[in-house]
Parts: sequence; C-alpha cells; structure tokens
Amino acid sequence: MLPIVEQFERWLVAVKPTLLPSEPLMAAVQYDLCHRDALFRFIDDPAVPIDNSPTEREFQNVAKLRLNMLFAGSTEGAHRACVLLGIVATYRAVGVPIQAYLAWAFDRLGTHRDLFGLQLEEMTPAAFKKTLG
Repeated sequence: MLPIVEQFERWLVAVKPTLLPSEPLMAAVQYDLCHRDALFRFIDDPAVPIDNSPTEREFQNVAKLRLNMLFAGSTEGAHRACVLLGIVATYRAVGVPIQAYLAWAFDRLGTHRDLFGLQLEEMTPAAFKKTLG
C-alpha cells in the first residue's frame, strides 16, 4: 500500500501548482499535504483503524441527546450531561470498566504525581487499561 500512497503524494505535489486557491480541490490537496502523517498513520500502526466510523456512530448518540437535554434543568446541566456521555463513550471504546476507572482515577486525582509518581497522561482510560494486565 505504501507505493500507492507515495504515488498519490507525488500527484498532489504535481497538481497543486495548477490549481487556483479558490478551487475546492486545492483545499483537499492542502489538507492532505498538511496532515499526511495523521491521515496515513494506519499504514505504519495496525492498531490504528483506517477510519473512525465506530467513534462517529457513538458520538451521534450524544448529538441526538442534545435535543432531549433541553429539559435537563438548564443549559449548563444539558452540557454537563453530554460531556459525561462523551466520557462514557470513550471508556466503552477503550474497553475499560467505567466504575473501576473512576474509582481508580478519583483516588489518584490531585496526588497522582506526589503520591503515585504518575504523569497526567498516565491517568487516561487507556493507561488504566494497561494496569489491569
């Protein structure tokens, strides 16, 4: 697959000077050239999916709930509920038991560096999952 990506990159570089800045294709070419590493990370790392459709579907549920959250007591309450639902979706995607993670994280919150020797990035659901062994 790498030769195809390299051929595509050569085509992008060749076609870019022929495009006007206002053309939609120019925006796509610019985007690809600026984000190449992220767009093709799935080639080098098999753990990275080629698309994020499962994540998009999960967050569609959150977006649909926004209308229902009009009756959550206040706009702030609805916003907080959506944030919490997004966090729960992240736990589900990583495969972490939500209650176990929250108990683990709240026990370390604020003291993660001093008492536990943890950096902030070691407090994520993915990092917690590694501790489960």
